[in-house]
Amino acid sequence: MMNKLFTMCLVILLTGSTTLALDINIPTWRGVEGSTYQKWEFSTPDLMPVPEVGSFNPYGQTLLRVTPYGGWIPEPIGAWSLSGEIDVLIPNLDIPRPEKWIRIQLTWQAADNDGFLPGVPLVGVVAFPDYDVISIGPRTDINVDGWIHSTYDIVIKPNPSSEWIAIKGDITVDELVIDTICVPEPATMTLLGLGGLALMRKRRI
Repeated sequence: MMNKLFTMCLVILLTGSTTLALDINIPTWRGVEGSTYQKWEFSTPDLMPVPEVGSFNPYGQTLLRVTPYGGWIPEPIGAWSLSGEIDVLIPNLDIPRPEKWIRIQLTWQAADNDGFLPGVPLVGVVAFPDYDVISIGPRTDINVDGWIHSTYDIVIKPNPSSEWIAIKGDITVDELVIDTICVPEPATMTLLGLGGLALMRKRRI
């Protein structure tokens, strides 16, 4: 199943102390109808942690599973030394919409656990049902106290009923934030001030 996932998915290869939890690239559409917001700080060794307080998904329960090769790093860091995989299944507003937008914010640094995986994140996305029109805009990286905060913007056409996001690599993950929105009709987008694919034009820092 995992091989199938990474055969089907869009793979994004990135180049890559005290940690600083970050949620700095907040989309303008967070909280509007059709959106979801999930945040994990990994402050416990739970392999299936629930999203942090303040997260919301009115369309179902978001599920996350950590499959680590390394181990959990306790507070004050609170992070997974991964070299394995984080899988996230996000249910959506299941009505016809032209597009689904996803913003992923990942706070990470390279680990040294597994010579077979790169010390940078690999991110895969599969949409259910089997939608294969997936595009990605420029990635934004910011270095904060030795940690890399990476932002990814992804578009799926049309809006799927759910998506499976997989993150793997020889990395330590401190925080993961995922926002999604089933994009409204153009008139509604104008009122929201989104303007087409504005989220895809975020300039590189």
